[in-house]
Amino acid sequence: MVMEFRAKSILEPTFVWQKLVGGGAEEIIANSDRIKAVKKLEAGNVYYSALEIKEPTKDKDAGQFICTVKNESGKLTATFTVKFEVPEGAPSFTRKPQILQQTSSGGEPAICFDIGYSARMNPQVTWISPKSKKMKESSRIKFKTNDEGNGNFTAQLELTNYKAKDSGTYTCNIKNDAGEANVELTLNIEGPLDDYADDSEN
Repeated sequence: MVMEFRAKSILEPTFVWQKLVGGGAEEIIANSDRIKAVKKLEAGNVYYSALEIKEPTKDKDAGQFICTVKNESGKLTATFTVKFEVPEGAPSFTRKPQILQQTSSGGEPAICFDIGYSARMNPQVTWISPKSKKMKESSRIKFKTNDEGNGNFTAQLELTNYKAKDSGTYTCNIKNDAGEANVELTLNIEGPLDDYADDSEN
């Protein structure tokens, strides 16, 4: 994503990029791995500045950006509004995800990760373990997906015989031809770090 601003000035100006956060403007720390600010002189005393954001996301980059150009004579300000439109039919979450303690169908204590979402065009649900591996079903891991009608679904990951080593951040990825959505759930189990089988794919 690139935002551009040009200003004509006899004196060399300075460019400051900011983002509105919580009702106030915060200066953007540019020239990181993800964000880069560019400034150059073009023909006819026209100065060019751009803010480049690599792999922008809605959570980090949606909102208003402000570019202020200053010299000894005064300043100019430009405001950019960044919106992320969700394609029609793409997955989106309908409620806050939950982590529940329950009893499995076999009568064992279980942890259930519960997700509510809407989607069209045959969404595919993938669970990613804290080790960043795709999970697969096993004797203690079960996946459930329920169609509630009108394009609304629930997805669940049930984990039985859970132990402290199962603690960590799990990711649920929901994807179809229109797009994808991800949500993270963090599980914290206190207790001895017993060994357990790795139920993710190698």
